[in-house]
Amino acid sequence: MPIEDTFPHGTPIWVDLQSADQPAAADFYRELFGWEVGPARPETGDFALATVRGVAVAALGPLPSDDVPTAWTAYFAVDDLGAAADAARAAGGTVLLEPAETVPGIRLAIVADPAGAVVGLWQLREQNAPWLRDEPGAVDWLELVAADPASTFRFYESVLGVGVSEMRVGDEPYGLFDVGETSVAGAYTSDGSDPTHWLVYFNVADLDAAAVRAAELGGTLRTEPLSAPGVGRWAEIVDPQGAVFALLEPEPEPL
Repeated sequence: MPIEDTFPHGTPIWVDLQSADQPAAADFYRELFGWEVGPARPETGDFALATVRGVAVAALGPLPSDDVPTAWTAYFAVDDLGAAADAARAAGGTVLLEPAETVPGIRLAIVADPAGAVVGLWQLREQNAPWLRDEPGAVDWLELVAADPASTFRFYESVLGVGVSEMRVGDEPYGLFDVGETSVAGAYTSDGSDPTHWLVYFNVADLDAAAVRAAELGGTLRTEPLSAPGVGRWAEIVDPQGAVFALLEPEPEPL
């Protein structure tokens, strides 16, 4: 069971959903991924913690205002929250939520990159809560989707300290954000029909079965399943309240 509790500067540290119907969202993801979803509490900003076998995977919360769309947000660890927010401004981004301790013990900020993708910055602590990754029901991958991802690379290099590299997915180039020797997130060149955004991929053991189950629960298949050697199979889903996410069935490890 891959459990992460060390988050170097620039690495993913958390995801959360802010939904127009928090109880309905909890029901959808509980049934889809087998999550255990706790109660929403004032001391956690009215967010509910989702776990798998007692290990945290995500949080589900209400919308902060009516003009904010239902959406998943990915958070990256930073050593100095104030410095990261300043770097975001200097690199052409926008600070949407100023650095603050939103709930006791958690300091974060929300920013938008120069192309408009919203991303969270999370202040590192001496003791970080464990986060389940890379197994069914947990986050497997994060991806920046943009018509011109390269136009945002300087922003992420400055704010997160990541390096940028490239691989091939099929015949297409695919950008990678790297911390040291590890690729921590991707950058996909879209056709420009969607706003620039970060896409959260959740690991599933059987993509086809999970897509069918999502539809039975009121979700919508946004893209037909795709595949690539060395990656696996994936598809995008829209949940009943309108949040976009992806399902990923990773290619089996070679024996």
